[in-house]
Amino acid sequence: MTGMKGNSFAGKLLIEGEIECLTGLHIGSSRETSDIGGVDLLVIRDPVTREPYIPGSSLKGKLRSLLERYRHALEPEKYRFIRKMKVGDVEVHLHECGEKTCVICRLFGVSRTKGIVETNLPAALYVRDARLTNASKQKLSEMESGYYLTEVKFENALDRITCAANPRQIERVPRGAQFHFQMVYNVWEKTASANMEEDVNEIFTGLQLLEDDYLGGHGSRGYGQVRFVNLHVYWRSLEYYQGKEEEQAWRAEPEQPLKDVACAVTSWLTSLQRPEERA
Repeated sequence: MTGMKGNSFAGKLLIEGEIECLTGLHIGSSRETSDIGGVDLLVIRDPVTREPYIPGSSLKGKLRSLLERYRHALEPEKYRFIRKMKVGDVEVHLHECGEKTCVICRLFGVSRTKGIVETNLPAALYVRDARLTNASKQKLSEMESGYYLTEVKFENALDRITCAANPRQIERVPRGAQFHFQMVYNVWEKTASANMEEDVNEIFTGLQLLEDDYLGGHGSRGYGQVRFVNLHVYWRSLEYYQGKEEEQAWRAEPEQPLKDVACAVTSWLTSLQRPEERA
């Protein structure tokens, strides 16, 4: 692959496409006050445009959580949840070993933790905020709703003894909406040949797991089912940024399963390598 022999930077692999909501999606924001008769749980919105979006932190965090459990199921001794941290009143268990042979730590990064990890390991994978596509904004703007580009779902929590109903209202992005997403995988010289295929396969495995799980909140009640469509992959080598080479592009076939996409992308990346780089 052109640019794979650089001293500390070989290039960037961009993975883009759309996240399509197959059911209503709720990724919430905090609110300081609760108006009488108002919505109890609001979606997160861009403070300037007021459009709902999917934070990159939400998407990346979900992918990491799914992949940590996946890897732990395959190799429980290697992928142990050895780091504990407090999030509010909740204790969260994470996998952070800091080893460069660990695909989780390579992709998502590790912060130095005394007694656990001695040095920082920067994340190879960046995940951008996902924004509504123009087509979805147009479609949702024509929807009859009291909220901009969203719907409100009424639910009841039932008292198990008295059967008394406790109604609540949850705002969510409707089924059918699409968000444009982009992930950037950084390729460093030392990991390019040895780890790139494993890392790319891991990214697409995470997307597969997410399609069979949920994104955002209230997944056990049907929220947050998504799929990834219109996938494009772009390779930008070190020479591309020097103005010496063109960007290389690959596009998935319509309805191509993510498992097949992973194999096709790694084969495509191999085909871009120079003969001396395959040795």
